[in-house]
Amino acid sequence: MRTLVLVLTASLALSPAAFAAQPSFKCTPQAKEVEKLICNDAELAEMDVTMASLYKRVLKNTPKADQQALKAEQRGWLEGRNACWKAANHKACVKADYEARIQELKDK
Repeated sequence: MRTLVLVLTASLALSPAAFAAQPSFKCTPQAKEVEKLICNDAELAEMDVTMASLYKRVLKNTPKADQQALKAEQRGWLEGRNACWKAANHKACVKADYEARIQELKDK
């Protein structure tokens, strides 16, 4: 029993990512560079979950006639966020994009 506890404790200590916050999307090895950054950063992952939740709520409360425009706006935002890999400070760029998008969605 003691050996089992030691093995479990050691394996948990070696995998801190298992406890990191998870974004709203699935983290895969094929993910874009910016998505990998989000997957490995608890603060950005939390911001992603917040933004995704707000987006879903806004989309649900948007009249059907306006939903396509909102979806196009979101796709455009994602393209802009994904372009942060070109920025000098990737995390700062992604964080600023999330902060702006979260505020935009709150204002809708």
